[in-house]
Amino acid sequence: MKNYIKILVILSIIFVITVISFNWLINPYGIFNSPEIEGINKNKPEFSSHLRLAKAMAVYEQKPEAVILGTSRSEFGFDPNHPGWQVKSVYNIGPSSGNMYEILRYFQHAHSIKLQKQVILGVDFRMFNIFEPNEVDFKESNFNQNQLLTLASIDTFFSSIKTVFKQHIEEEYLHNGQRHWTFHANNIRKQGGHLQAFRSVEESYMNKVWNPYQFTNRKQSTLNYFRSLLDIAYRDNVDLRILISPSHARLWEALDSVGLWKKFEQWKREMVRINEQQAKKHGKTPFPLWDFSGYNSFTTEKVPPLNDKKTQMKWYWESSHYKKELGDYVLDRVFEYKHPDRIIPDDFGKLLQSKNIEQQLAKIRVEQQNYR
Repeated sequence: MKNYIKILVILSIIFVITVISFNWLINPYGIFNSPEIEGINKNKPEFSSHLRLAKAMAVYEQKPEAVILGTSRSEFGFDPNHPGWQVKSVYNIGPSSGNMYEILRYFQHAHSIKLQKQVILGVDFRMFNIFEPNEVDFKESNFNQNQLLTLASIDTFFSSIKTVFKQHIEEEYLHNGQRHWTFHANNIRKQGGHLQAFRSVEESYMNKVWNPYQFTNRKQSTLNYFRSLLDIAYRDNVDLRILISPSHARLWEALDSVGLWKKFEQWKREMVRINEQQAKKHGKTPFPLWDFSGYNSFTTEKVPPLNDKKTQMKWYWESSHYKKELGDYVLDRVFEYKHPDRIIPDDFGKLLQSKNIEQQLAKIRVEQQNYR
């Protein structure tokens, strides 16, 4: 019996060491400094299926000085290597489909690991819907995950095996957390072209994402999560720049068609009010809040006709998500960076303040009628 127990203990130790070594080598979530071998572990298809854990661990591993926050619109559009950044290490956290509570928690996570010097926060109307639940892979334990436990995890072990057998699958995420610039192109073709993809997104928003929609319930308010994030940023002198994404004009038409335009305008008023309120509380100048939504030179880009699988739009994948090329223009404006090959149209991006918010909202209503 003693010999049996000894053998069992030795085999168990060997098994654990083997699992840890295999997981470190394959590195399915791309969070360790293991070598990348073509055909073995270079592509990380399991990163997206464990997105919230993988990004939390990546922040712990990379310890960036700046992060990009927001939904998948930020993931698709904003480049951590844009020349406007004033720091060396930037990570695009996202997370995809994140609500305002998740965004707050990922900001706190990054800020607790290393005080953030700069932050881009892409705020979207959908993030503030009280009926938008946390994603199924969101866990508070993601922020306290031990690297050794992750390496020893059987779940990680199965992800490593899947990684080896899925090397033919195209990479979805870059090492800096941004969505791969060309990944979505195949999805657009599979859906039958841009217009089919536009319609699919619009139907999803109208029937699911915005239905129903409220900022608050009896217990909580999504606006308070935004307020808490600002409170930390003002307190710790973070260079925070806030922006409303330039989704395509068709998405704003869909929003109006379900009767949410007035609530959308009220949401913008709340963003301005809370930003200025928190700034006054801390004796600071309000963070810049840019509005790229509405109807302008970029957001009204013509959509190819039905079943046109060949024509590629210059700025958009579909109604909600814009390409990295348009995201560069957004960051140019937000960072006040002048790129020799990019001239920003005058109608793209407006600073929102209490003194001009009503004027800007009225202007967008006029542009909406002109677009129609």
